[in-house]
Amino acid sequence: MERSISLIMPAFNEGYYIEEAVKTVLAKLKDHDFDYEIFIFDDASTDETGRIADSFALEDPKIKVFHNHRNMNLGYNFSRGIGLASKTFTGLLPCHNLIAPESYDMILSAAERTQKDIIITHIANPWVRPHHRRFVSWINTWLLNLIFGFKFKYYHLNFYRTALLKQLPNSTQSYALMVELLVWALYSGASYVEVPFWRKERSTGKSKALRIKNIADILKTYARLFWRVRILGEKISLK
Repeated sequence: MERSISLIMPAFNEGYYIEEAVKTVLAKLKDHDFDYEIFIFDDASTDETGRIADSFALEDPKIKVFHNHRNMNLGYNFSRGIGLASKTFTGLLPCHNLIAPESYDMILSAAERTQKDIIITHIANPWVRPHHRRFVSWINTWLLNLIFGFKFKYYHLNFYRTALLKQLPNSTQSYALMVELLVWALYSGASYVEVPFWRKERSTGKSKALRIKNIADILKTYARLFWRVRILGEKISLK
């Protein structure tokens, strides 16, 4: 099976982390002999994120960098990346460098071997996260499993066959896009395999996922999804 992957890397003020994050994934892609393309979206960062990203693009033509003039949020950047993606699999790769290197071995091995449409990941060591983030994540996952009838441990770091991903609706610029894509795919009959990943402790900075504007949009997206897939029974015709 062809080893190729498109990685979408949104980055907002990740100057402390982004260099090591990109170097780590490049090393793992080389170890697994994967063809790749990487799209880094500098989301109007005010630190060194953009400069560091540009330095990688100068060295590697498979890395493309896009600079937003204003902060557009994760969903917007991931949606743009989907439109650009051309490899077999496509997925989100945060620039915060909190994914342990050995996790890439699990994910890339799954992408190489699986016949499934989606690689759904989950955190194997959730205790490394701060207590409040674990609680919020647990509440979010519990709510999603309740309203959509799933039993997943995590919803936000998945890798899709690119042809499938390009067919899925995306209507939000927030972090909720990751849930929206997964729900549409699964309710439309896509197949999946689950793979664990290990998370590192954050040494500085904090997550951008829980900004107020994100929370409001996340809740609206969940309500809209529930109405369309659970009440109206809508599906996408997968080709």
